Amino acid sequence: MINRKIKYFIAVAEGLSFTQAATKYQVSQTAVSQYIASLEDRLGVRLFDRSPHSVKLTAAGRYYYRQVRGILESYEDTLGQLQVIAANYHGHVKVGIGLYEYCSMGQFFTAFLSRHPEIKADIMQYSYSELSEKLRTGALDVIIALETCQEAFAKNELLSRTLFSSANYLVAHPEVAARYAGSDITEMVRNECLITNCEDTGPSSMLLLHNILNEEFGLVPEQIEQTNSTDAQLMMVHARHGVALVPGFVLDVQGEGLARYPLPSGRQFCYQLMMLARSTNLAARLLFQFQDPSNKESR
Repeated sequence: MINRKIKYFIAVAEGLSFTQAATKYQVSQTAVSQYIASLEDRLGVRLFDRSPHSVKLTAAGRYYYRQVRGILESYEDTLGQLQVIAANYHGHVKVGIGLYEYCSMGQFFTAFLSRHPEIKADIMQYSYSELSEKLRTGALDVIIALETCQEAFAKNELLSRTLFSSANYLVAHPEVAARYAGSDITEMVRNECLITNCEDTGPSSMLLLHNILNEEFGLVPEQIEQTNSTDAQLMMVHARHGVALVPGFVLDVQGEGLARYPLPSGRQFCYQLMMLARSTNLAARLLFQFQDPSNKESR
């Protein structure tokens, strides 16, 4: 059995915080620190450089993280496959969805699993950069994400098809929108803090956001704050802390009480189902080929 405490190391390596790792596993920070110290002692190398204000992986730590992360994912995949066999399933597919897409995929998965009750589907949510990486390494079999995730792969490396498309909208609390005569959304963007889920780099990067803002409004606001979930993003908008660009299909589900404004271009973004062309997972191919008979029209 793999030592469960190795997850302490992985949590510290990913969050670069002993406090966060302790909170995640509901143990004391001292317990996490002691485990890391004993691990470094056993290995005979220093895995982290620590200072009063920061924690950083050493070169050895980065290498060890890559290796044990892969071993742990393989081990957890093996456990998952054992459960599939024990439950008499005849297929298993690991699906990743982005921060927004869950708002539009409930009916799709209901229809698929109704048609294929013999298949076990694990559905997990990640950022777009994580989705791309986990699909590449085999930690996920299929992802449902913004079309820009394709850019992380070589030509012909992926199979992809569009599930739906949606325009983005500027959303604001009605009291914030009322500050702007004629609901001037350009001035709203110029003067309000923009709340975004975009990451620093990757398929949904801050650079992509800046390009969209320049195309739509001819400007990038001075104040931009990042969140890591749709709930947090919309909570800040509800709290009158700023405005946000949000796909229309999300607002259909979570946009109650907010003022929404279509962007000048009306540009539609495609949300796609993607899998590696070399995949031999038959359950993943069934999911990829599945057509939901109740599929909605593009929004």
